[in-house]
Amino acid sequence: MICTDVAFDPGKQIHGRKGFITVDLLGLVLRVLVTCASVPEPTGAKLNVHLLAGLSDER
Repeated sequence: MICTDVAFDPGKQIHGRKGFITVDLLGLVLRVLVTCASVPEPTGAKLNVHLLAGLSDER
């Protein structure tokens, strides 16, 4: 899915997108979640883990 949403994170002074990566114990990538920059880190991390566990619907 390609999304064109971009935003601004005033805390980090980032304009654009943020990436959240989940890896296993060997460092192999399990999931990559890219969100707009306005999504807070705790929210993005929780969403990434929930999607990995299959606890919520993928958007």
